[in-house]
Order: sequence, then structure tokens, then C-alpha cells
Amino acid sequence: NARGETIVVVREITEARRRQTVRETFVGVLSHELRTPVTTIYGGAKLLARPGLDEARRRTVFDDIAVEAERLHRLVEDVIALNRFGESEGDAGVGHEPVLLHRVLPGVLRTEETRWPGVRFSLDIEPGLPTVEADRTYVEQVIRNLLSNAAKYGGPGTTVRVAVESGEDEVRVLIVDDGPGFPPEEASRLFDLFFRSPSTSATAAGAGIGLFVCARLIRAMGGRIWAVPRSGRGAEFGFALRVMTDD
Repeated sequence: NARGETIVVVREITEARRRQTVRETFVGVLSHELRTPVTTIYGGAKLLARPGLDEARRRTVFDDIAVEAERLHRLVEDVIALNRFGESEGDAGVGHEPVLLHRVLPGVLRTEETRWPGVRFSLDIEPGLPTVEADRTYVEQVIRNLLSNAAKYGGPGTTVRVAVESGEDEVRVLIVDDGPGFPPEEASRLFDLFFRSPSTSATAAGAGIGLFVCARLIRAMGGRIWAVPRSGRGAEFGFALRVMTDD
């Protein structure tokens, strides 16, 4: 009837406006996040082209370019994943290959140690872990994002502890930091697109994309992800992936 058609039209218009708002926000956030690495890389390249630059200054510029290039690379990785999986939930048909988490984690951890020299990382892997059903590239991306998130908000002098343990039909990865943590009421919002905790956003830069991408990737692989504030100080971020069966 006419009334029903009007409701449908209103819903369609509301959804269209919401998507337009998300697109505009995304472009604004992305433009802001791209500015610093692109400016640093461009300016550094021009500086290196100058004759007579001393070796110490040259090395500093090289290091700055490498750091910002890595930051840019990770942002692009997240944008590609965001473009593939979008905003909506659902099975995207990924994560059907065997992955051994105890072989993936040490390498990713070593990379993060070089990126965050003031942060201590520890790794505790339960022996005899079963194989999980996942996608290795996406698992590495999730681990990098979660470790980087813990190190960034924890800051120099803090410790990030990683533990891997098996359950009845899944393998869990726990990433615990002793940083500032977050209010309990924000736990359900941390994986929302563009959300950044007001209590920590002023102390560390970010786009509010990384944790959202982590959630989408883990759920697309049939797993689950969570965030829990610790009593006193710090936070636990974790995810679980299904054990691969013979079926």
C-alpha cells in the first residue's frame, strides 16, 4: 500500500544518506592520515637529493622515510581490506587454508620489536597447538595491527605480552598490555569504524580503521574477536580461530 511504499522510500533515503556520510568521513580521515607519511617521504627524498649532505643527517632522513613508508604501507593494507569487506557483516569466503599460528607469530613479533624499540614484547606459546582454518596474510595483518595498537597506546617503557592457547575447537591469541586501557563501556565500540576512545585519542595518532579491519578479517575467517579492560591498568585484545578439521 501507499503507506508501506513511503516507509520503504524513507528507509532507502536514510540508508543512502548514511552511506554518503561514511564515504565523506572516510575520505576526510584518509586524507588526514596520508598527509604526514607522504609529506615526510616527499620532503626526505628532496633532502637526500641535495649535494653535500653529511652521513649522519642522511641516515636520519633514510630512517624517517622508512618509518613513514611502513606506516603508509599498513594504511594501504587496511584500506584494501576495508574495500573488500566493506561495512556489512557476513562470510566473505576467506580463510580456508591451514595456518600454524606458532609459526606466524614469532616473525610478526620480531618486526614489531624493531618498530617499537622502547616497548618490550614477550611471547608464550602453548606446545602442541593444532592447525587453524584461516588465511595467513590476513592473520599476519590482524596480529600486526593489534600489536601496533598495544605498543602505540602503551608507549615506551611498557610491556606487551602475547599468549597463544588452544580450546576445545579453537586457538586463542591474547595480546595484553599495561598501557592506559579504556573504560569498560567502550569495549563494544572499539571495533566500530572510525571510533577512537576520547580518553586516549589525544595521546596517539590514528584513523580509527585498524581495529575495525581486524574485526572484519577475523569474522570473515569464521573467528571471533574481543577487547577487555584490565582491572587497574592495561587492556586485553584477543581473537580466536577455528581448528581445522578433516572434513
